Amino acid sequence: MKPYALGRRGEAEAEAYLQALGMRTLARRYRGGDGELDLVMEDGERIVFVEVKASARGEAGDGMCRVTPAKQKRIIHAASAFLLEREWMERPARFDVVEITAAGLRHVPCAFEASAWD
Repeated sequence: MKPYALGRRGEAEAEAYLQALGMRTLARRYRGGDGELDLVMEDGERIVFVEVKASARGEAGDGMCRVTPAKQKRIIHAASAFLLEREWMERPARFDVVEITAAGLRHVPCAFEASAWD
């Protein structure tokens, strides 16, 4: 499967999984700042910015390793743009990673924090 198609399928699988946990989808593939957000979900009052890493192969942890400090910085910039557009800067937020590999789906809540890039 081509990387783009694999990524789209991974995002759909991650979204369905998170919705099954009770989260509500606010946006898919949001572009803002100098980055992109794969999924923006709402978990109660909390806004959850989700980076999805899908690979046809690999083991648990491989997706997390691909969310580099530079990638985190771009995600944080996009998240800031998303919150500013909606005037939601006071709402609690977190950054999750969902990795999908040959080992299955792994959800990592609070995978990194924005304070690292303040």
